[in-house]
Amino acid sequence: MVGSIYFIKMPYSDFKEFKGRPVLVFKVIDKEDVLVLPLTTNLQREGIIITKDDLKKGSIKKSSVVIVPKLTAIDSSLIQEEQFIARLKIKTFDRISNAICTKFECQ
Repeated sequence: MVGSIYFIKMPYSDFKEFKGRPVLVFKVIDKEDVLVLPLTTNLQREGIIITKDDLKKGSIKKSSVVIVPKLTAIDSSLIQEEQFIARLKIKTFDRISNAICTKFECQ
């Protein structure tokens, strides 16, 4: 699951409405919660650009940005195996992890 991209019904920040969007599972917190990062095809957004060359398995239609500042905890039940899109190469996932640490000053 960690390092994989899924297309889910992502809740807006008010948790009242949902929008279908791809997310990268960044970390499993426990069996009920996971940390995810949304993706966008708007290459002007802040984050890490990924292309099909960054994938170990699966595919994405367009180059996308993993929106690093938008790290969000969601209920793990929102992620189902049939919603799987792709899995990142370890090197790419490490680049995203490093960007998160830089952004949130976890060093």
